[in-house]
Formats: sequence, structure tokens, C-alpha cells
Amino acid sequence: MNRATRHARYLPDNKLEISLFPFLSIFLCVMGVLSFINILNSFSAPQKIEMSAQLEQGYKVAYQIFNLPDGVIRVPPIKHLRNLQKALDEEGKSILEDIIAQREQQIRRLESYKGPIKQAAREPEVDDILEMLHNIRTINELALKANYLYEEFLLFGIYPNGGQAYQKIRDVMTFTQDSASITVGLEPLDSNWTLNLKRHTDQPQGK
Repeated sequence: MNRATRHARYLPDNKLEISLFPFLSIFLCVMGVLSFINILNSFSAPQKIEMSAQLEQGYKVAYQIFNLPDGVIRVPPIKHLRNLQKALDEEGKSILEDIIAQREQQIRRLESYKGPIKQAAREPEVDDILEMLHNIRTINELALKANYLYEEFLLFGIYPNGGQAYQKIRDVMTFTQDSASITVGLEPLDSNWTLNLKRHTDQPQGK
């Protein structure tokens, strides 16, 4: 083995190196453009939020409460209650009938409101909150007793500066036993999103 060959054995290997800088720079540019487009869309084309009388997660159904700076808009579920009513005894049917009638009247008031639906928000009254919690608990207990797969939970949609109304409801919930068994969900809402109220009370539900 000559000297040149021995010397070559100890030379560092020249490995091929690939720089990721061009890829990363293009990726960051694309992300920046998409973010800019998203910001523009939020101003030019506000996304609609479907505020319906029914929002389901399996057999669990949401009682929706939209929290705005001026108060709340409550959207109680109705459409599956008639099927639940059929599974109850006479006393349970009578109790549920009163709750259904009250909720239908509440939905009719929202549907007949003239002007932007957001302006229908009202400061939540303690008595209204207590009655709402009691009715939800009553419905859930009636369904459980009848072995009917139905459970209502509270879903709070919170707009910017809508935390005060939400906190008032939560404060009331801390001193009533009716709220102890009620599941609660939260959903932050963008100030540019609008509300679109539609009823979905006519579709039947099986057990």
C-alpha cells in the first residue's frame, strides 16, 4: 500500500448535504399568505353560526346559551321531547307537557324577533336560571326513569366580552342542587360570527 493510498484512508468523507432553508422559507411564505387571507375573510365574509333548537352528541342534546355583552340568548331543545313523552307514565307526561309548552313559547319569541338576532340578548334573571336548571334536571331524571336514551347538557357559546353573563349563570349554579348532575360545555365564538336561528323540532327520534 503506497503512501497516497494510506493517506486517503484517513481523509474525512465528503458527504452530500441538503439544505432545508429553501423549503422552510417557501413554507413560511405560504403560511403567511394563508394567515393574511384568513384575516381578510374574517372581515369581509363573517362565518355564520347555526343557532338551532337542536344540537346533538349521540343521545346527549345541548341546551344552548349564547353569551353576549348585553346578556344571553337561550335556545332550548324541543324536537325529541315528544318521543320521550310517549315513554313516560301519565304524571311524567303532564310534567313534560308544561316544559315543552314553555320552550315552544320561548322559541316563538326568538323567531318573531325583528332585527338582528344578537340584539335579542337579555340579562339573565336568577329566577329564569333556576327554572331552566330545574327543568333540565327534571327531563334527565324522567328519561332515566323511563330507560330512554336522552340527556340534556348546557352548552355555553361565549362571545368576546360575554363572560359577565356566563359568570352570573355559573354563580347561580353553585348554590342549587339542580345543576349538580348537569354536564357543561364551553365554546368560544368570534365577534364577527352571526347567528342564524332555525327550528328543527319536527324530526322524530327512536329509542
